[in-house]
Amino acid sequence: MPKFLTRRPLLPATIAGIAVAAPVASLLVFGSGSAPAAVAETARYSPIGTTANGVTGPATAKFTAGPYSGPSTAVVLTPTSVSTDSDSQWAYLSLPWDNTSVSSVQVCYSITTTVVGRTYISGTRISDMTTPDAALVRLDDGTDRTAVGPTCYTVPAAFTPTGSMSLELKVVFGSTSDRILLGMTALSGQSA
Repeated sequence: MPKFLTRRPLLPATIAGIAVAAPVASLLVFGSGSAPAAVAETARYSPIGTTANGVTGPATAKFTAGPYSGPSTAVVLTPTSVSTDSDSQWAYLSLPWDNTSVSSVQVCYSITTTVVGRTYISGTRISDMTTPDAALVRLDDGTDRTAVGPTCYTVPAAFTPTGSMSLELKVVFGSTSDRILLGMTALSGQSA
C-alpha cells in the first residue's frame, strides 16, 4: 500500500533573534512505489432474475424462467414448445462486476430428461453493454452442455468489461416435459 500522508512540522522562525513559533502544517508525500498488485476476485450470482428470450425478445420465447420448488433459489426453465438450436432461445442473467478483468465464468445447472442429449445448453455468452442501442459479445462458447444431473462447467475468458454484463445461455428443448435447472453462476477475474 502506498504511503499517503506524512506529517512534518515546520521549524520555528526567528525575527530579530526572537524565536516565533510557526503554525504546524502537514505536507502530503505520495509514495513512489509501483501500482498495487492485482488481486484475484470471484463473484457468485443467484439465478433469480433470469429472463426467457426468443429471437426478438421475451414475446418470442418458447420457454419460461421461474423459481424452482426445491430449492426455491434455483430457477427452472420450462419449455412451452419444442425448440431447436436455430430457434435462438436464450436465458439472460445480469452479472454485476466492478473488478478489472474477467478470466472465467462458471455455470451450474441440471437437466431433467428421459433422453440424454435432447435438451441442453447449446451456448454460453457474456455481453457487455453501455448505451442501450448495442451490446458487445465478450465471450462466446458454443460447447453443448448435455450432462444430466447437477453439474458445473467453467469457460475461460480474457477481457476487461467497459459496461454492464449479462450471461446469456442458449437453450434447446427436445420435449415439453424436459427441464433445465439453473444454480449458481460465478465470475472470476482480477481487481487492481
